[in-house]
Amino acid sequence: MSSERILVALLVVVAILAAIPQIMFGQWGLVLVLLGLIAGATVKAGDTTDRIVIYVAAVALPVFSDSLDAIQTVGPWVNQVLDNVATGVQGMAVAIFVLAIYGKLMPGSK
Repeated sequence: MSSERILVALLVVVAILAAIPQIMFGQWGLVLVLLGLIAGATVKAGDTTDRIVIYVAAVALPVFSDSLDAIQTVGPWVNQVLDNVATGVQGMAVAIFVLAIYGKLMPGSK
């Protein structure tokens, strides 16, 4: 299993754990963003399509997940999990964007 898959799986597990109110930890957002930054820095997002998908998911996932609140009982919980995943994906988007800019600015880098 590649490190990319492990990081994304860890991101999803942490997003689920962060949605459980009985687990008292005030820094879930920081952990999710750090995992997203690490995953974004190690992901091979050389393909423009992959980068666009991550950027669109970072913006659209929290917006679409809010509509799940209409489902009784499980809707708010699934909404919270997807919002947490979106936090990690936003970290990925920032890392990929910064690396893309760095690659354009530095001479000799591809």
